[in-house]
Order: sequence, then C-alpha cells, then structure tokens
Amino acid sequence: MPDPLWIFGYGSLCWKAAFPHEEAVVGRVHGWKRFFAQKSADHRGTPESPGLVATLLSDEQLLKLRLRNPEEPASVTCGVCYLVNASDKLAVLENLDFREKGGYTREIIEFHPSDATRPPVRALLYSATPDNPGFTADAITDPAAAAHIIGTAVGPSGPNREYLLNLASWLESVAEDDPHISELKSRLPPLERVVEAASAVAV
Repeated sequence: MPDPLWIFGYGSLCWKAAFPHEEAVVGRVHGWKRFFAQKSADHRGTPESPGLVATLLSDEQLLKLRLRNPEEPASVTCGVCYLVNASDKLAVLENLDFREKGGYTREIIEFHPSDATRPPVRALLYSATPDNPGFTADAITDPAAAAHIIGTAVGPSGPNREYLLNLASWLESVAEDDPHISELKSRLPPLERVVEAASAVAV
C-alpha cells in the first residue's frame, strides 16, 4: 500500500471523488490504457441491461488480448491522483472497495503529475481485469455497439451516457485528448432512447 496513500482516478473519480482528500493532482500513468469495457449492472445499468464503465488495461493485458501492436509506444492515460489523509485511509479504502466491488482489483502504479516540477508518486489503482466476468473485449473492438449500450443504458446512478459525457467534459477541461472516449461520444445514439430506457427502469 502506498504511504502516503495516493489514489489514481481515471473514470468517475475524475469529476467526483466522493471521498475526503488533501490534494487532487492531474497527471498521467504510463503503460495503461482506458477503455469502456466493464459491464455495470448496479450503477449505470441493470442486471437485465448492463451499462459500460471505464477500466484501465495494462499494455501487457492488451497484448494478450491481441488488442495492441507490440511495436506501439507505451500507452498513456490522463487522470487525477488524490492524496488521502492517514486518518481517513481505512474509511476511504472501505468505501472504494465497496464502490468498485463489481470486478475491480487493486494495483500499484507510478503516477506522473502534469506539473513537471513535481516528482512521480506511487498510487493505488482500481482496475477491472480481463479475467473478471464483467469484462467484455467486444466493447473495445466494436465501438459502435459499445456507444449504443452507453447511450441507452440506465441504472440506479443515472444514465450511462452521463458517465461518458462527464468524463469527456473533464478531459476537455484539462485539454486532454482520448481517442477512445471521443469516438464513443461521437457515436452516441439520440437522447430520446435514453428517456425511453429510463421510463422502463422506473416502471
């Protein structure tokens, strides 16, 4: 466990930490790539109609899945790293373990702040690995189908598209381009379908 405890967020944690922290630093991790490839049946979807949320896959995992060219340069993902006070550590970890219970595991990564005057830090990462039952590589290889799911799924935490659009807005606010996120956003179906799906969930 990193000491002090830094936690790297790359999905909903970018715009909504939902836990106490002393500092939030924008930066990057190398050797990892963000994809909407984890099914969500309890937050942004339902068991009958799961949504899709973000996970980070290592370059090694992508190679094993044959989703990466070994000659490509190392992947880079932009996100936010949060410094947690020692007195809040146990409560924050319990909260995140529950929040990320649907297939996510802990990893330790090196985080590089965008401010080059600051040194890298060891940080805790929650990622959904390819061997968990909620992972779907099809969401990576078929962005049109993934965008349809994201654009229409609705769960207890709200419309799935809201998750994607909030992340896209955050990336825009820090002047960061993520081709995967941009493509999914461009392929979202009309909003009317989400209203229909939300009505069905309410019923």
